[in-house]
Amino acid sequence: MNQLLSIRSFLVVILGLISTLASARTISDLDAVHKAAVQRTLVMRIAKDHLQMAANVDYQAARAGLDANVEEFEFLLGQLEHNSPNSAINQRVLDVKQHWGALRAAVTLSPNGGNALDVLETADDLLLKSDLLMRDWQARLPHHYGDRVDLAQQQSMLSERINVLYLAQYIGVDAGWVHDEMNHTVAAYEQGMEALRLASHDAAIDPLIVAQLSSNWEYAKLGLEQFSNGKYVPVVMSVTLDSMVKQTNTLAAAYHIRDRIALNGGRVLAQTGLAANLSN
Repeated sequence: MNQLLSIRSFLVVILGLISTLASARTISDLDAVHKAAVQRTLVMRIAKDHLQMAANVDYQAARAGLDANVEEFEFLLGQLEHNSPNSAINQRVLDVKQHWGALRAAVTLSPNGGNALDVLETADDLLLKSDLLMRDWQARLPHHYGDRVDLAQQQSMLSERINVLYLAQYIGVDAGWVHDEMNHTVAAYEQGMEALRLASHDAAIDPLIVAQLSSNWEYAKLGLEQFSNGKYVPVVMSVTLDSMVKQTNTLAAAYHIRDRIALNGGRVLAQTGLAANLSN
């Protein structure tokens, strides 16, 4: 009888350990910053896919892209929810989930110029919530860690946003703020591009990628000048901006690796590594 009770006690302990392990965080704060920053890009990319279909620009590729990007967004959201370290960040995740439901519903409607404005506005709401989530997580890192991950991934988001606004005007979305927002977005990208140029000496990245990105950006600006004169080249712009997104995604991944190595090197690890993250 005593042996049976001992076995039962042992099983209770094992089950408790399994439950604890199942609920433990599986990603670090730095990983979460990168994933949340990628989500910002995906918000704009999902809106872009929808508007691209509405504009009938490479429709089938946009359809496939929309499905894949929706799936990736939900996968990342699940990871971030599972790894929320405190109630404040968990509330941010819940806010993102709520607004994500609205965007997902909007992009499942038949794509046309009539619902494009709703997609734009809903995507902007989700973009703001996603950015707040990323910044709350970034605040848990030591000073400057994750900054360039944010910068490079922000450029990816801005590239997608330029594409979204370009397509919105191409299909005739009647909203005065779209043109103004394009100007603000282009100015923000230019500022970020200059920051990437200044940081291109960083040994963590290939300066050739920054040079190619800069060249693509100059080419994209020529397309935007034509756009301002009422001449639209949506296919060319889409290809150019997609290439820019891939390049800044590559830079963000490189900066993520650089910061991860730094965080795992000595004193910083003891203060802010995954073990420290789990206790906060």
